[in-house]
Amino acid sequence: MSKQDALLEIGCEELPVDYIAPAMRQLRAAAETKLKESRLVYDSLECEATPRRLVLRVRGLNTAQPDLDKELQGPTSAVAYKADGSLTPAGEGFLRKTCLSPDQIQVRDGRLWAQVRETGKPAQDLLPDIFLALIKVLSFPKSMRWEPTQVRFARPVRWIVALLGSEVLPVAFADVTSGRTTRFHPLHVDKQAELKSTAEYEAVLEQGWVILSVAKRREEMKKMLIARAAECGGRIVEDEELLDMVCMMAEKPGVVKGGFKPVYLSIAREIIVTAMREHQRYFAVEDAQGKLLPFFLAVYDNPLANPENIRPGCERVLEARLKDAEFFFREDMKKPLATLVPELERVLWIKGLGSLLDKTKRLEILSEWLAIKLEPASAGSAKAAAHLAKADLITNMVQEKEFTSLQGIMGTFYATAQGAPEAVAQAIREQYQPRGAGDTCPQTPTGRMLALADKLDNLVGCWGAGMIPTGAKDPYALRRAAQGIVAIMLEAGYRISIAEMILQAVKGFAQFKDRAPEIVKPVQEFILGRMETDLANRKCTPDEIQALLGVWTDDLTAVLKKAETIRILRQQAGFSAQIITFSRVVNILPKDTPRIWPPETAFPAVKPELLQVAVEKELFAGAQQAKQDLDVLLKAGDFAGVFQKLTVLLPLINRFFEDVMVMDKDEAVKTNRLNLLLYLARLLWTLADFSRLVITENQT
Repeated sequence: MSKQDALLEIGCEELPVDYIAPAMRQLRAAAETKLKESRLVYDSLECEATPRRLVLRVRGLNTAQPDLDKELQGPTSAVAYKADGSLTPAGEGFLRKTCLSPDQIQVRDGRLWAQVRETGKPAQDLLPDIFLALIKVLSFPKSMRWEPTQVRFARPVRWIVALLGSEVLPVAFADVTSGRTTRFHPLHVDKQAELKSTAEYEAVLEQGWVILSVAKRREEMKKMLIARAAECGGRIVEDEELLDMVCMMAEKPGVVKGGFKPVYLSIAREIIVTAMREHQRYFAVEDAQGKLLPFFLAVYDNPLANPENIRPGCERVLEARLKDAEFFFREDMKKPLATLVPELERVLWIKGLGSLLDKTKRLEILSEWLAIKLEPASAGSAKAAAHLAKADLITNMVQEKEFTSLQGIMGTFYATAQGAPEAVAQAIREQYQPRGAGDTCPQTPTGRMLALADKLDNLVGCWGAGMIPTGAKDPYALRRAAQGIVAIMLEAGYRISIAEMILQAVKGFAQFKDRAPEIVKPVQEFILGRMETDLANRKCTPDEIQALLGVWTDDLTAVLKKAETIRILRQQAGFSAQIITFSRVVNILPKDTPRIWPPETAFPAVKPELLQVAVEKELFAGAQQAKQDLDVLLKAGDFAGVFQKLTVLLPLINRFFEDVMVMDKDEAVKTNRLNLLLYLARLLWTLADFSRLVITENQT
């Protein structure tokens, strides 16, 4: 079957920078789905974008669907045939539908069946509807209406290119009909060009001052930034996120270097870098030792411009922002952070959950409690750090919209300058870590206590107030908070009950004192949901995750160590046979037997006087001894030792199933034997629900 490339270019007015990358991901995902649903086979998909266009390229697309062999179900024989064997109208109708002769019809299980082949449709007929669906499926934080049909898109759509090879595909969206005309950089003299085919698309755009490839544009931009930084006698301050942003701001990027007054270097580095980054999207420059230099680099999108004409305007804008920042900084330094804490009373945290001062008081208690449990030497500094943690939120600097991202950072700077202990100052910075996936966790004991307390308080407060994440909506970043708790606990290796931590956080809210159970359990499950994600990211298999989280799970570090233990055990000879035996213990229990048993729950009562066979008596004695041994090993975190102790029972378990009839006619004996098996299952479930592990043929 022949192949061609397909192209969809959605041209529009300049898109907001933060809309483009999500739109590219949506476009690719939707294209994969739509093409698969349409049974169109291709070699590869490419999504590219500039500020004024979103582009999908389908490489090596088959020009038609493959033929489809399928089986059609017809009426029953009784309905399709008369008594003399001739067809009824229903039978004849089925033949007409299938275009087959009577001898090509099969009768199976009292019903007519037909094997038919559906000829694949040409891609040229299918792609117009697919492309239109792709445009419509794109969603944005905010959309616009601009023409009579009231269709919505991020910005007005001005042109559409839709091609299969050299053929135009008819696509109409809003007031635009597709064609083969693409547009150049808005400053290019020719403005637009006709495409003969998809093959020349990228080259034509290059002639029109448009670098289509995001990767190529980014690489060229980075090379220019490095070269200009070297001209300043330094290097760019690495900021991959900023590079991604400015890459979406230019179709033909250029880089200009500028400077600012060295006197501004006396204020905090973070302030200068943020002033450059947040609104101007400038790059800072540093020397080989990491000290900021009084220079910046700005990306522009004007191939006709002289950089020297652009530089003064860039410098004027930055000068104004640095001047404001310096003023805020000097004013803030006049007031010690501690004097700002009482003022937190006038700042609402979340409606119904009190002020920032209320939150501060809760954090003081919770941070100290966590420290006593996990980092006893840090109890004093944890409480002190919690006292100052939110004070910088009402400083002039952080209240300024441009510098809100400096919360915590400015608190650390002010606390250090005002003589606070290093542990306290550093914890103020670390309280928001990790800020997202891939971010570092707090590196100090005090910082970990404050970060855990802050995230627990956020979760409990919002859950108690009914502000629970739903679908894609998570306005208070509770998923990030839960993931942060998991990351901190696992990195530090803390052994503590999650439920106990949540309960302690609940106690800080007077309005929730009678609702603890309805808050603790769902918050615990929410955190465990993030633990599941973490295990998957660590390459745990789905059956391992189900086995680990299908039992009582309240110690995250223990779960991770159990996962590591199971991964090692699965590589050992005989593991599969051991698991099969352990699974027999669980599988014979009633289907509704819960697997999740809190450790404090009493073990099932096994009556020794009802144990009739020697092996069941031996098995019960062995199980009792194993329970004592496991209590010690579990506390020590020796999960390989736990499994080893459990395997000691394997010969007895095998003999039990050979010699004992569990479902005895005597109801009391049967119940007692089921309780014995449940006793054993409870021991197994301290490690995992082994019955959920998948044993493949080559493992048995």
